[in-house]
Parts: sequence; C-alpha cells; structure tokens
Amino acid sequence: MANQLFQLRVKDLMRKHVVTVNAQDTVHDALELMLENKVSALPVVDHRGHCVGILSGRDFVDMTHDLDEDFHEASHESEVWWGVFVRNLSENIGEQSVMDLMTEEVISVRADDFLVRAARTMLTARVHRLPVLDGEHRILGIISMTDILRAFVEAAGHHESAGT
Repeated sequence: MANQLFQLRVKDLMRKHVVTVNAQDTVHDALELMLENKVSALPVVDHRGHCVGILSGRDFVDMTHDLDEDFHEASHESEVWWGVFVRNLSENIGEQSVMDLMTEEVISVRADDFLVRAARTMLTARVHRLPVLDGEHRILGIISMTDILRAFVEAAGHHESAGT
C-alpha cells in the first residue's frame, strides 16, 4: 500500500479542468466564478494563459483585516467620514481588479512531482490546493488536499479489504 502511494505523481490525481480568472477581471466577476463553480480559490492568468497569481478566500480576509486596521487608525468621529468610507468600500470593491487583490507568489507543483512533495508543499505553505504548472507557468491542472486524502483513503481501503 505505502509503496504504491509513494509512487503516485501529481499528474495521477490532479484535476485537469481548472476554473481560472483573468488578472484584468473584476473582483465581482471572480466572486461570481467562485460561487458558480463552488471553489474557494482561482488561479489568475494573464492574456497569454500564464499563471500570474492566485485569488483565494484568504485574500479577502487579508483585505478586510487591512480595512479594519485603517478604520481604527483613522479619525472617524465624523459621520460624514464614515458614510463616505462605507459608500466607497461598497462601490469600489466589486470593480477592483483581480490583480489588485490576488496573491502574486504562486506556490505550485509540476505534473511529474511525487504526490508526497505536493502534500509537503501544502503543509509547509499552509494552503489547500496547488496549481500544476508547466515550465512556462501555464496551468495543466490543480491538486487539492482533498485529492491527496482521497488517494490515501482509497489505498488504505484496498489494504483493509486485502487483510480480511
């Protein structure tokens, strides 16, 4: 069981259909894509199809944290200031470009990497999914922690049924 699991490569488990968003798209468009496809992160591609970033739920949390800090640092005694702040936030966030909010450092793997390397990378970077990129940073697929756990459970299931 263990030997078979350790021989698996990313390409053996990666999903080849990957929902992506363009760097120039709006945050609103990206959120719609996430909701439509029930994903919590989107690789961001440029006009040539190269992966230039990733947009995840973490980016939205980080942005709201920064806004919270700005709010507490500002002198917001005035109701006028508060009204302008809230109005600008609601009007501008949806029209903001994905490029402004995405994480530019893409942590990725290659299709020929062993599965254990992908798992180690996810644990170290504290991410739940990794884009699978070729040498030119084009997306070949995506692999998630769930994909890796599924492989482990399936291998354990074969081991359990063989032992009974």
